[in-house]
Parts: sequence; structure tokens; C-alpha cells
Amino acid sequence: MSNSDISVPLYFITGFLGSGKTTLLNRVLDEAVAQGKKVGVIINEWGQASVDSVIVHVRDVEIEELNNGQVFCSCLSSDFIKVLALYAKRDLDAVVVETSGMANPMPLHKLLLDLQQMTGEHYRYEGMTALVDPDSFLDLVGSINAVDEQIIASSRIIINKIDLATQDELESVREKIHKLNPSARVVETTYAQMDGFFDPPQNPTPARPLFGMDTQAKQPLGRPGNFLVKTEKKLAKEQVEGFFRDVLPGSLRVKGVFLADDNVWYYADGVNDQVDIKPLGYTARETIFVVIPHPSHEMRGTVRKSWLKHCGEGFTLS
Repeated sequence: MSNSDISVPLYFITGFLGSGKTTLLNRVLDEAVAQGKKVGVIINEWGQASVDSVIVHVRDVEIEELNNGQVFCSCLSSDFIKVLALYAKRDLDAVVVETSGMANPMPLHKLLLDLQQMTGEHYRYEGMTALVDPDSFLDLVGSINAVDEQIIASSRIIINKIDLATQDELESVREKIHKLNPSARVVETTYAQMDGFFDPPQNPTPARPLFGMDTQAKQPLGRPGNFLVKTEKKLAKEQVEGFFRDVLPGSLRVKGVFLADDNVWYYADGVNDQVDIKPLGYTARETIFVVIPHPSHEMRGTVRKSWLKHCGEGFTLS
């Protein structure tokens, strides 16, 4: 950015676990490259380790990771502001934040005020974009605070994976979104495809405090834990798929990267009853899988038993 007096736009990408945030982030970074923008990225992972940062395509971008929590809670908010203060010293055209799937943006207004105290007018909030997976959204909206509040706080909402939903399901999703946030711009797509991410927002006002809105979940969701599985063995794709399908019924999300027996690195993603395994395109540091269980399920024993069943010995579980 040549003119230091011009504020740097700050964008948030949110959405519940498995909605397509990292896919959108990759598309946004492609768009930034095409427009000649230099972008800083902050990836917030709910688990102990970040898998999303591994699958963000290698480009000339600065990436900072904030793991084991969500940026809107006290456990990470101060670190989040410190990273943005660090980025304020860089020559960037924009900063894009990918929140964790469990992000609850209720404290967004206070977070922006705290950021302003530290960096002055350096940043300009440009709104939040929420992604929605119709399948999980219909099960979770009205039951989990984060799902409702991600919609309420967003100026743009992307209904993703529409190819996997029926017309009745899509209509129900539209109605629920409109009830929560009638002023948001809604985009319907597959594989998080959209153009004009950096176009000026029509309504960035959800940065306002969310006081007075009915965001009380019908069934409070406790803080989900997470399990890490690591191995130095090469794995067959069929082994990984079998493991995923065994643990998915009790999990909110399962994902990871692994070196297969064909000497190719793969990314594996599991959400709802869908398992997707595709080439990573480059070499990762290690084989690692993250399992985020539903809080109502005790999954450690299931994770260990399922791994032994499909992948055998030679692994660590933490």
C-alpha cells in the first residue's frame, strides 16, 4: 500500500465446521493475486494444530495461525489483536481472517474497539462473510449459539454445497437465514465459488453490538475437545476413509493430511456423512488428523479403536 494514510480493509470469513471456509479463502487469495493485492491472512483453528494452514495454497502471502480456541473469546482475542498490530507494520493491501468453525462473534464490536485503541485508524472493517452448509445448518440452527450468531453478524452469507441439498432444504435454509438477518446479501453456490469478494460491502453494519437479539441456544453446546492422531506410516486412502466413516457419527468434524502408499500427499475432510480425499498438491510436514467430537459423545476410545481397526499400530493419540 503506497499511501500510509489509506486504511487497510479487514475482512472476516466465518461459518460452522465443514462449511467451506478454507475453500473460499483459497479462492479469495486467487482473486487477490489476480488483482495484484498483497494480503495478510490469519487462520484461527479450534483444535490444537492447524490443518487449514497446510491446505492454503502456497502464494506470496503472510499467514499467521491462532490455534486452540476462537478469536472472539478472551483466550485468543489479545493474541489476535497483537497479530493485527504486527500486520499494521507491513505493507499490506488487505487482511483476511478465517475464524474457527466454532467462532461466536458476539464480542466483535468490542474486539474492533480494542483493535482501534492499539492501531488507531489503520484498519477499516469491511464486514463478515458466513458460509452455510445446508445439511448441517438445518440440524444446528436454533440449537447452537455460534451457528445463529455467525449469520446475525455477517453482511454477506454464502449458501454453499447447494448441489448436495434438495430444493425444499434450500428454501428452508433461505427462510431461516432471512429470519436471523434480513439485510444480508445471500449468495448460493457450490465449492465456495463466488466473484467480487473485495467489492465494497452493501451493509457492513453487523459490526454493531449484538445486544438485544435473541441468540440463546435451545440446547447449549459445551466446548468441544479435539483429538490429534499422528503417524509416520504411509496409509492407503481406503484405510483413511474407513477410519473417518467410523468416527464421523460422533464428531462435528474430522480432517487431516497424510502420505499415502502411492507416495502422494492427500487432504482428507469429513463432515456430516461426507468424506472427501483429494491430492494435496505438495509435501506436508507430517501426517496428522484432527477429530472434533460432539460434546455429548465420549470419543477417545472410539478414535483409538477405529484407528487400530483400519490403520493398525504405530500412531500417537493426544
